[in-house]
Amino acid sequence: MIVEMSRLLIVGPRRLLNGVIDEVQRVGAVHIDRIETDDDAIRALALDDHARAEQARLEALHARLDGLAGLLPPSGGEPAAAVPALPAADDLDAVEAAVAAVEAEVHGLSRRRLELDEEFELIRTYEGAVRALAPLMDALAGSRALESVGFILRGRDLTVVAAVHNQLRELTDGRVEVVSRAIDEGKIGVVVAFLKRDADAVRGFLSRAGIAELRLPARYAEGGPAEAIRLMEQRRAALPGERAEAEAALAEAARRHRPVIDGLRALVADRLAQLHAAAQLGASHYVFILHGWTPTAQVGDLRAALRARFGGDVVVEEAPADPHRAAEVPVLLDNPPAIKPFQRLLGLFKPPRYGSLDPTLALALFFPLFVGIVIGDVAYGAILFSVGWFLRNKARGGAAWIVPVVRLRMTPPVLADVSWIIRVMAVWTMLFGVLYLEIFGDLVEHATGWHPIFHRIELATAFFKFAVALGVVQVTLGNILHLLIALRHRHTVGVLESLALICGVVGLVVLLGAMGNELPRTFFAPGLVLLIAFFVFFLAGFALDRFAAMWLLEAISGMGNVLSYARLFGVGLAAAVLANVSNELGGRLGPVWVGIIAGILIQMIFFLFTLPGHLIQPARLNWVEFLTKMKYHDETGNSYRPLQKTGGD
Repeated sequence: MIVEMSRLLIVGPRRLLNGVIDEVQRVGAVHIDRIETDDDAIRALALDDHARAEQARLEALHARLDGLAGLLPPSGGEPAAAVPALPAADDLDAVEAAVAAVEAEVHGLSRRRLELDEEFELIRTYEGAVRALAPLMDALAGSRALESVGFILRGRDLTVVAAVHNQLRELTDGRVEVVSRAIDEGKIGVVVAFLKRDADAVRGFLSRAGIAELRLPARYAEGGPAEAIRLMEQRRAALPGERAEAEAALAEAARRHRPVIDGLRALVADRLAQLHAAAQLGASHYVFILHGWTPTAQVGDLRAALRARFGGDVVVEEAPADPHRAAEVPVLLDNPPAIKPFQRLLGLFKPPRYGSLDPTLALALFFPLFVGIVIGDVAYGAILFSVGWFLRNKARGGAAWIVPVVRLRMTPPVLADVSWIIRVMAVWTMLFGVLYLEIFGDLVEHATGWHPIFHRIELATAFFKFAVALGVVQVTLGNILHLLIALRHRHTVGVLESLALICGVVGLVVLLGAMGNELPRTFFAPGLVLLIAFFVFFLAGFALDRFAAMWLLEAISGMGNVLSYARLFGVGLAAAVLANVSNELGGRLGPVWVGIIAGILIQMIFFLFTLPGHLIQPARLNWVEFLTKMKYHDETGNSYRPLQKTGGD
């Protein structure tokens, strides 16, 4: 449901500007629009030098706090430390001092962890090479006439070593020896021995060839290769413990400092938001004017809050949003708790235009229904429900969750919504699993001999017809919703277009179905009537708008949209076949219990790989086939973004 909005003008003396913005932010209900005017007496409010300097310092502080938050590990569910008293937002010196105090500790711990990681990587890189080359280099270490250079070549191709050897022999008139050893990870360790008088020629050639001499850090190079190996072994054994200590210290720092960092980030972000809001206002020499939008139901609370703080010095003027200027009105969606999470499915797009219709209810019905039709397995539904329940508990814990593998961070409100959507999908999946009698495929059918109410493999033709029928329903619903929007706005051409497309798509499907004997022959006459009605509406629309000629193509494409719902049939049939094939494969692996376990494991592999398609195809049908029919993407609005405290407090 699209929330009713009111247009606001808040006017008051300039001396109260900062206080009014602070109170508006505390209430958190006003979406502020920038004032643009040609009136010389009222100009867009510009920040003075002091405010711009404050804004620059705040932006720098926000960047530093973001950096600190990124350095600290996730909370991991441990209880956070109590939040100490934070400085005032306008005391930037105190805020900077608080940030610097946290930085000193966190940066030191992060630097220590980074140094340990770098040392471990150094040992991993050099230890094998030093072990391979040490005997050769030690043998020449005491020579007064000879020098040696060690280096590593990538790959296993010994012809490169031979080419280097030949080049060096030419440069030194044969006064050189090259010895190589294979090292792990596709590397070759090489030692070049030469007379000291040829050192410049040899090193110059290696430099020009892009070959870097193997040089160990000072801590490992002082005692020679043998001592370097001993030290590396010693450090390799000690580093995991030191790394764990550094991680533990960082985790403890996160427990103590994250509340401070989050509090300071909110404080800085709120003050930055106030400065940005001030730049959207208009002002004369003595007064300021704030123009914005507020949900009509919250205007009274806003007016009462401003009156309580400023008395009659601040005036609030309210007017209903003009539906004929809907593009200017920000849109807020508000649905019942069971429907509200499905607003996330519209998150990829702009919201519907003010004065149109909210499709969330339709998405809440069709999206999980389509997922259930496609997967249709009681066991998989139970797995999905358990995942949703796990996410629900995570959300109730109040901590963000990092999705494994993809490393996507989900806040508690997002987790709560996603968990509900997954659980609704799971219920539909189990319901259709009962209809199909599928529990890990056809295990129950094989074990008991029971036959499903609807066998989607044996009744593939009926399954296809069912999917197409769903397409007719949802595409027609999209056209009906567009008809309601056109009627609301008294848009004659839009009304005729919707009626034409409803008659054209349904009439074409019914007529072709009757002619192809897929529907009873009695449906032929109603289909013909609907097609005649389509041409009547088409001609009426063409008389008013020449672009109505496109309705012919839209009616034909609407038929294609309906047939797109055969995706549900194709993906659902493939899911059932893969599950049954998995059971057959498992049944050939020996005893019954072994076959059952193997079949389920194979099914789980198939399920994990095909799950994205099971979700994407229903989402696509809703986003593309359905929303385009109600012209959702043609008439979008702007999101309602009120000035409010961080976190919506």
